[in-house]
Amino acid sequence: MRQLSRLDEICLNVDTAIRTLFGRPKDTGRPRPDDNIDPSVDAALSDQEKALAAALMRVDHCGEVCAQGLYQGQALTARLDEVKSAMQQAANEENDHLRWCRDRVKELGSHTSYLDPLFYLGSLAIGATAGLVGDKWSLGFVAETE
Repeated sequence: MRQLSRLDEICLNVDTAIRTLFGRPKDTGRPRPDDNIDPSVDAALSDQEKALAAALMRVDHCGEVCAQGLYQGQALTARLDEVKSAMQQAANEENDHLRWCRDRVKELGSHTSYLDPLFYLGSLAIGATAGLVGDKWSLGFVAETE
């Protein structure tokens, strides 16, 4: 495996942030849990019910954005390669949830939170701080937040 320069790592992290906030994050490709539900169910929802469902999904999506920030921040400051790898693997798995939430919000005719970039940056700072305290503390932080 190739050793990345600091500039390479910065570029990869900026790419991850942009994908998380505005694009299509790299995910595991797992199918959505609701794949077997008849899409005509949405047609039975009133406009008010769709708006409420979209608002709830927007909150869930924001939580997934925050999870990405936390994991990325912790991976940035991890001391051990295996901890960094574990954080990156956890982020990849959570990207499925991020994609599912984003897709569902759009299906409901709404948008994700305009504040996602702020929540992401705040979570990135918290994750980086947890990582700076130490890998053991950082892993404990993940266990508690999950």
